[in-house]
Amino acid sequence: MVLNFQNNLNLSLQRINCHQHFEYPLHIEEIERTYQTSDDLLETYTDVKWKIVNTLNEIYSSQLLVPVVLENWFNNVNKEDEVSYFLNEVGSNILSYSQFKVPSKFHLWLGRKGFIIGIEQKGASFDAEKINSHKLKNNEGAAFEFFRKCNSTIFFDHPKEARIVMMEVLFVHSRGS
Repeated sequence: MVLNFQNNLNLSLQRINCHQHFEYPLHIEEIERTYQTSDDLLETYTDVKWKIVNTLNEIYSSQLLVPVVLENWFNNVNKEDEVSYFLNEVGSNILSYSQFKVPSKFHLWLGRKGFIIGIEQKGASFDAEKINSHKLKNNEGAAFEFFRKCNSTIFFDHPKEARIVMMEVLFVHSRGS
């Protein structure tokens, strides 16, 4: 299943056999990103995405179907690189539509059977179930379109009041274990 509104973090942590968690704070203050504050935040935002990508490529190079390359999303190529599409689609939606216009933190949970990436926002939540079922126009980013098509499981901390979007990636050889 691609979008799973019944899934939760505890179930996913068990499925991946989690052994490590990284948290990357970005914008903890509850103030909107402005043109004056964007430079530093966007540079850190990019650095955090690269830290996640580099960590995954380093630790899981033999288990990943394709290497993670952030440019795959920018150039609209290699759609099998779901991690790059997830990081960029969710990130750009938060930059555009969230109350404070920037993610508050990124999460990375590493496991023996897979990993989970979470991108968190502060402020107003969104109704992920409603956005999905009604294909709402005011959420014009391609994130939900990507969610519907990807092989990984996409889930939310609270589907009706979401602030964290997560992607669970299970390694092919581990799906049945």
